[in-house]
Amino acid sequence: MYETVSYLNMKLFAWLIVSLLFFLSLPVQAFPEGDLIKGKRLYEQGISHSGEPVKALGQGGIVFQGEDASCLRCHRRSGFGGSEGGYYVPPISANFVYEPSRRDRNDRFRAAFLEAQNIQHWVRVRMPRVRPAYTTSTLAAAIREGHNPSGTELDRLMPRYQLGDQDVADLAAYLKTLSKVASPGVDDHYLHIATVIGPNVDSVERDAMLDTMHAYISWYNERLYSDIAHESSARAYGMDVRNSTRLWKLHVWELDDQRETWREQLEQFNRQQPVFAMVNGLINGSWAAIAGFCDDVRLPCLFPLTELPQGRMEQGGYNFYYTRGLELEADILGVFLEKMPEHPENLVQLHDVSQYGIAPALRLVDQLTSRLPDVKIQTISFDSTQELDRILRDLHKNAESNQGIVVWSNPENGTILEVLKHSGIQDRPIFIPAHMLRKQMAHGRSDFNEPLPDNLYVTWPFSLPQTYQADAFRVRGWMRSRGLSIKDEKIQLLSYYGMNVLRDSTRHLFEHFYRDYLVERIEHEVESSPHPGIYPAFSLGPEQRVMSKGGYVLKSDEKRKNALRVAADWVVP
Repeated sequence: MYETVSYLNMKLFAWLIVSLLFFLSLPVQAFPEGDLIKGKRLYEQGISHSGEPVKALGQGGIVFQGEDASCLRCHRRSGFGGSEGGYYVPPISANFVYEPSRRDRNDRFRAAFLEAQNIQHWVRVRMPRVRPAYTTSTLAAAIREGHNPSGTELDRLMPRYQLGDQDVADLAAYLKTLSKVASPGVDDHYLHIATVIGPNVDSVERDAMLDTMHAYISWYNERLYSDIAHESSARAYGMDVRNSTRLWKLHVWELDDQRETWREQLEQFNRQQPVFAMVNGLINGSWAAIAGFCDDVRLPCLFPLTELPQGRMEQGGYNFYYTRGLELEADILGVFLEKMPEHPENLVQLHDVSQYGIAPALRLVDQLTSRLPDVKIQTISFDSTQELDRILRDLHKNAESNQGIVVWSNPENGTILEVLKHSGIQDRPIFIPAHMLRKQMAHGRSDFNEPLPDNLYVTWPFSLPQTYQADAFRVRGWMRSRGLSIKDEKIQLLSYYGMNVLRDSTRHLFEHFYRDYLVERIEHEVESSPHPGIYPAFSLGPEQRVMSKGGYVLKSDEKRKNALRVAADWVVP
């Protein structure tokens, strides 16, 4: 028996030697020099070196071409792939493709995605796939023919591409750089994060945000210190805590009142200490300057507390928002007016001279021009509460038939409701944005200190006042446990949520500290992080950047003093 086994082993060894000599004797295909820029274009847009869309044959004979056939569609901008719907898309970044496969890949997969998957999925994922590092030749075989360097056939979800040698060389050149060098903002000890505060912001709101962020970071670092200190926690989620996590350090970037130099100020802060991500943030006016900086330097910016996000949001940018702010409210109002059984034939828009007044007024004009082209729109600006009062009294005296009034103003102007109440206008609908009531709200309840006119309508992008949200109670409990007093509940709940999404996203990175990878993890985590209850529901798809996409229209409740009822259920413009 022993001799038989030895004989078989010798035959197997001889066969392996012959096979190795055969493969070594095969001619190595010579590829042209690759163009990195064209390789990136092919990866992200599906455009070949000649400018034509690439073509690929998918499962079931489906033909993909151009952007639909781009590598980015499945392997994402970072090259780290992902897991969705029971399918695993492997990483193809430089440190994976051009190195032999890692034997701990399955453990890392389970730790990285932490998702409930069916048994067939786990069997498929855990099948051994040991392979040598790719070369340009073996990469060509994988892309065109669908097998890796060890000869194992790739999943049929991977399309088979019709790529020439130059396109393969271009793509190989780009993959050699993809997520090769870790992003700025991470050192051996700390993951650095920033928040931005503008001049003259409300001191209560400022303290509410910063106190919550400081408390969260202290809590996070305490827990991480504990994990590192205990030997039993040396491998958590299948990873080495010491190598795969960092303590957090917060940097507060305070801007001065020279708005035209904000870009230079941000660049100076980032030179002094680069950060890995920006979280929360509070300024008066438009967020556009900060958003442009983050997009240009590819810095993830999570959920600034703003009602004036950047005007034009490109898919796949680096800024994430709760809503589109006042632009969304203008769109909601446009839909509501269009669907009103008897909508106003004459609409008077009154706005102050701040961006909180000008931007939504312009947006509503655009909306109604297409939705209700027959409606006569008159837009009037005012620069003081006294002027608004005079305009409203004139409108009361010179009433036109079937008229509606819209008022847009800076949220810091807390006297607008008082002016509306004493205007004498009771026979026409008056429309205002939600922030005009926020200062009068008492912890999300539906009653207000300031009496509400009976003809008042409010665009409302938040959860309904009576909505119960269990996670909000948990967050309040956490705040009590950290000794945090409630200064501005909305801001504190949202500040906590932004920090929590960052934590849930970074714990999936392991040692792969790449900003693009963080962006992709954020897209995946927003729906699973504890919901603060301020907005009804959050959802993000790949390349989406706005989480809450609709809102309500509320109206003064005639049966209950100083209360609101739903005039239009959830509206998604």
